[in-house]
Amino acid sequence: MILAILRRLYVQMLIGIAAGVLVGWLWPRLGVELAPLGVAFVKAMRMMVPPVIFCTIVEGIVGQGEARGVGRTLLRSIALFLAITAVALLCGLIAVTLFKPGQGLDIPPPSLALEEMQRQLGVRGIAGPGDFLIRMIPETLFSAFTSGDVLPVLLVAGLVGFGLLQIRDHAQPLIRGIEALTKLQFAIFGFLIRTAPVGAFGALAFTVGTYGLEFIGSLSLMIATLATGCLMLAITLLTCVRITTGLRIRTLGSTFRDEIIVVLGTSSTEVVLPRLIAKLETLGCPRSIVGLTVPLGYTLNLAGTAVYLIVATMFLAEVTGHDLSAGRIVAYLALMLVTSKAAAGITGSGFSALLLTLSVMPDVPIASAAMLIAVDRFLSEIRAITSGVANVSASLLISRWSGVVLAPHAPSVGEEGEQAVGRR
Repeated sequence: MILAILRRLYVQMLIGIAAGVLVGWLWPRLGVELAPLGVAFVKAMRMMVPPVIFCTIVEGIVGQGEARGVGRTLLRSIALFLAITAVALLCGLIAVTLFKPGQGLDIPPPSLALEEMQRQLGVRGIAGPGDFLIRMIPETLFSAFTSGDVLPVLLVAGLVGFGLLQIRDHAQPLIRGIEALTKLQFAIFGFLIRTAPVGAFGALAFTVGTYGLEFIGSLSLMIATLATGCLMLAITLLTCVRITTGLRIRTLGSTFRDEIIVVLGTSSTEVVLPRLIAKLETLGCPRSIVGLTVPLGYTLNLAGTAVYLIVATMFLAEVTGHDLSAGRIVAYLALMLVTSKAAAGITGSGFSALLLTLSVMPDVPIASAAMLIAVDRFLSEIRAITSGVANVSASLLISRWSGVVLAPHAPSVGEEGEQAVGRR
């Protein structure tokens, strides 16, 4: 009985998370040295993301059968993503207004985190619409898969998908090859995901060992505020899903339980991308829809980042004694509709999006953001889980919007179903 429980991925993840916190607390130096375990796992999973996104988008476009169907799905996706982002910003504003987490908190010396901030700044966000367009175009067709950026993959996948629609009579061998490659990638993901507990152990040991529980605890109200705003958004989205599709929140929770725990330990939704697609299909979502909405959501539906931006900005304004007027808050909200997309395809880059926001509207000193680096690991986990919930909800809502009848009582995909997910 005990062995059966220990074989479950979510149980192993919880053990890895608890062990990482304990090691980082009791043996900080050892915890810092364990950082490569977390980095290696995320890198191993991320190396599979570009080909998976390429194949699923191509399959989604081909599955629509015509360019008009693809355009309709894309327009619905973009409209829903913008609506979710607006609701996310509102939830974050409500939470930070209620809790006021920055009142009475002293600023720590930023020099302690200067080196880490420079490393974070090394991850380039999107500076504007022009930069977004330029980054989307790769140097070569194949460099889109080696640059580590999701945006060029989206462009190449779209071109290939529409090209296959044009030559459909001659494209069947290519389509069958892409379908086979997708199944292979899902199988590889199934192997790699088993190492997630080790990755979570190393990541949490490093975070606690580097910054200590005492300083992390001093920012606990900030973490709780973000969690509250994200929870409000999640409840709103899942309620909409319940009303429109009939799917119970309990059903969704049991279906995506393992993925939630994996994201909690790794602070990245990219590592569960194939599993999200496979499990959405078990709930009745067509591959032609989830093959478009889920990869596109990883770029344009970063709802967790949207909540974080308004909470972090208001928090830093309180800490530094800057009283933002209602007009400036509205201006920040409008700006964040754009900057929340600025971290597209970059794991843990909500902090970079925050720096971009503060640099565009410098009411709040950008240097004050250094204090958030100490807890960015925990904030990133909350952001990632929220964005995952938003992408799942968006796929379900768009499927229903397209006339698909989902399975209200679909069984969860547990340990027994993991091999089936890997074989898709």
